[in-house]
Amino acid sequence: MLSEERVKHMTKMAIFEKKEGRKLQPVLKYRKRDYVELCMMIHVFLGTLVYGILYMAVLGLLFSTVFTNLHLFSVVLCLVLGLLFYVIYMYFYLKSIKKQYTKKYDEGVESAKELRKDYQILEQMYREEEQQKSPEGWY
Repeated sequence: MLSEERVKHMTKMAIFEKKEGRKLQPVLKYRKRDYVELCMMIHVFLGTLVYGILYMAVLGLLFSTVFTNLHLFSVVLCLVLGLLFYVIYMYFYLKSIKKQYTKKYDEGVESAKELRKDYQILEQMYREEEQQKSPEGWY
């Protein structure tokens, strides 16, 4: 026979797992450092792609409108400034990505702790129910 309290608790846990399941996946699969480094590696490629597209668009606009006579100095200056801004952009971008995914992982750890506590409560309910069912002296 199912205990009404246990069914309510199991339903609560199922709803929690459905809502918070995405936060739990990184915690279950990776260590914190590995997860953050993986996300940063992915965002290095994405950040470089976005910066490259924007940089080419700006250069195209500048060379088509502002610079009518191109000199080697102006081309080298644009490349050096582009690289300098790229380094600065990537530094701040990756710093914010690291902070964001560290926070996301920590939230997942908190959700996992909460779920683990619920599982312990459920296990205790099962034990109490088994002790009530078993005859005296049988454990």
